[in-house]
Amino acid sequence: MKKSRIVISAAVAVCLVGALGISRSRAQQQDELDPVKIMPQYNKVILENAFVRVSEERMPPGVGIRKHFHQRGITINMGNFQMEQKMYPSGQIVHSDRHLGDINWNDPMTHETKNVGTTPQWTIRVEVKAGL
Repeated sequence: MKKSRIVISAAVAVCLVGALGISRSRAQQQDELDPVKIMPQYNKVILENAFVRVSEERMPPGVGIRKHFHQRGITINMGNFQMEQKMYPSGQIVHSDRHLGDINWNDPMTHETKNVGTTPQWTIRVEVKAGL
């Protein structure tokens, strides 16, 4: 009986350590795809705490951001602009016209974006921290 408890305890410990490793690996991957780190000249964090991260993106016409990741949250458009997105992993291309004051909900996503219009892209993004 004691031996089976030890085996079960060891199995549970291995599972927990494995889950922690997967969680850290995902966090590291998301960190590498952080748009603020990829393009700091166009993206900046304006508020961050344990619950949310609020960032601002100001991107001139013709400029794009390579593959990056966003947690779930809302995007508030601070101007009118046109953008193109390449979604991962599907590769789908999405074109959209964004308008001043529009608020959009986004689930977690990995994508590339490009300002394909003639006006600057200006957005405020409020991302909910993972696990909440």
